[in-house]
Amino acid sequence: MIINNGKGSRLGLILMVTIIILNTCSINQKLQVSDEYYVSSENNINGDSENIEEKIYEQKVFSKDFKSLTFSTKSLILGEPLYNMNSENPIIINFDLLRNYQESIQYQIIHCDRDWKKSNVLTMDAIDGFDLDYIENQEISYGPVQQYVNYNFKLPNDNTDFLISGNYIIKIFKEGESKNPLATLKFYVSEQISTINFIVDKSRDVEQSKYLQSFELECTYNSSEIVDPYSNIFINIQQNHQEFDQFWLSEPNFIKENKLVFLPNDSQTFNGGNEFRFFDMSSFRNGSQRIEKIYFNDTTYNVKLKKDVRRSFKQYLQYKDMNGRFFIRTYDFDQANSQSEYGLVNFRLPMKKLNNDSVYLFGQLTNWKVDNNYLMTYDSVNNYYQKNCLLKQGYYNYIYVVLNSNGVSTRKIEGAHFETNNDYVLKMYYNDPLNLIDRILSYKIVKSN
Repeated sequence: MIINNGKGSRLGLILMVTIIILNTCSINQKLQVSDEYYVSSENNINGDSENIEEKIYEQKVFSKDFKSLTFSTKSLILGEPLYNMNSENPIIINFDLLRNYQESIQYQIIHCDRDWKKSNVLTMDAIDGFDLDYIENQEISYGPVQQYVNYNFKLPNDNTDFLISGNYIIKIFKEGESKNPLATLKFYVSEQISTINFIVDKSRDVEQSKYLQSFELECTYNSSEIVDPYSNIFINIQQNHQEFDQFWLSEPNFIKENKLVFLPNDSQTFNGGNEFRFFDMSSFRNGSQRIEKIYFNDTTYNVKLKKDVRRSFKQYLQYKDMNGRFFIRTYDFDQANSQSEYGLVNFRLPMKKLNNDSVYLFGQLTNWKVDNNYLMTYDSVNNYYQKNCLLKQGYYNYIYVVLNSNGVSTRKIEGAHFETNNDYVLKMYYNDPLNLIDRILSYKIVKSN
């Protein structure tokens, strides 16, 4: 019996050890699964974070109700989306939402690098005050058929100021809905501590000299503050705010005292383009030079423009334009911002259909974007491209551009002339290796003539 009891005890001990080992393995297995779960979640989170960090912001309108975006100052109707640091001249941002009721609208300011990716700068290091705030100035329209609410706010203001220069995105959205913005706007803050000398001349290419504008450039810099200007200075040049028609310059040809010199070369050319087309619909009671007919149909004013002409082979005609901009005004009422009417403007461009090409309206009225909301459709019965756009009373500039597999071109419809008066928008960036930000040392607009 003693022997049998010993065997029973031994068997019981073995059984207990086996159970403990099995339970331990099960627990380890569960822990391993649990660890893998959390690791996977962290990887997902990191992945999302990387996607957010890599996101490239752009000037874009997401809501069809967001209309008539303008930048101005107290003294300038045609302003730039630009604030010069330490200036006492804030920028006024104005827009409409097509609705008959007021609601809480917010804006958020995001600091970006020169490629429009969110920078690594902490908000408190970029903004003095609030980067998120409400737009308090709003006024519901009174009088016009198309009802809307006009919003405007200033930057900087009592709640918000800028501590550093650079690119900023202004995100506009309904209260609490920042993930579904109404629009994202590009905004620039410049230190204006450098000067840029920009010279436009004919192209040295004899065959293209009548069509192209070449340029050379030199800019000043503070040699005691700027580290390695050959590697850290970047200059962006846009013709008439056209992102599809721009140059980036770096590594100057040589440095002369405190000046960086970029000499002309065969690749540094822009199509001269043509003067912007225009129309004036400041009054719906009286016509103007470019308007064929204004009539009221159902619930909307209709503005039928005179047919445009393809200018690719036309002789150059010089006249003053605003290089693609518009401004709001009305002769029919007193308050342009809240009393101006909206009209459905009909654009028509007679020509043969371009195979494999898409034709777009372009200008400030399209928010300087080649946007599918402004894609022209071809009327095969009347043999013209046409587009209807709902626009607020005012004076407008525009052109037609062509998009195909080779990119965007103004030359195919508008032609190109060396004599054309263009605005060149110059931005001088400094990739500051100490503060790890892209500062804007200078922002300047130069007219080609």
